[in-house]
Formats: sequence, structure tokens, C-alpha cells
Amino acid sequence: AAGRASISAALAELGLAVPTTDLPHVIDGVLNIDHVAVPTPATASASRVVAEAGGKRVSDHHTYVVDVRM
Repeated sequence: AAGRASISAALAELGLAVPTTDLPHVIDGVLNIDHVAVPTPATASASRVVAEAGGKRVSDHHTYVVDVRM
């Protein structure tokens, strides 16, 4: 909890938002742990790309794509 509070404080101080906050992790029911921060004046949306090829997982993490409009 203290680590999350520190990160939240740093994001606020730096004027950053994290559009990847609510995206799912590779484990069902868990939110992702890989994030991208963007300046708060920007409008951003994020999406998940499942990391697999030929029906096989190629990573234990998904890929997250962030579209940022300044």
C-alpha cells in the first residue's frame, strides 16, 4: 500500500496519468502490472494485445498499446 501511495504521489507531482491502470493481466481476474505514464494534458487510451503466435503464448506478459493525443 505504501508503494502504491508513493507512485500515486509521484504521478500527481509530475502531472502524469496512467491509461493502462485497468487493463487485464495474463492471469484472469488480475490487473496488469506493466504501465505507461503520459502527460495529463494529453488524451490517451490503452488496449491489450495478447502475446501469442500460432495459438501459443510467447510471453508471460501481454503487450499494451497506448494511443496518445497531445
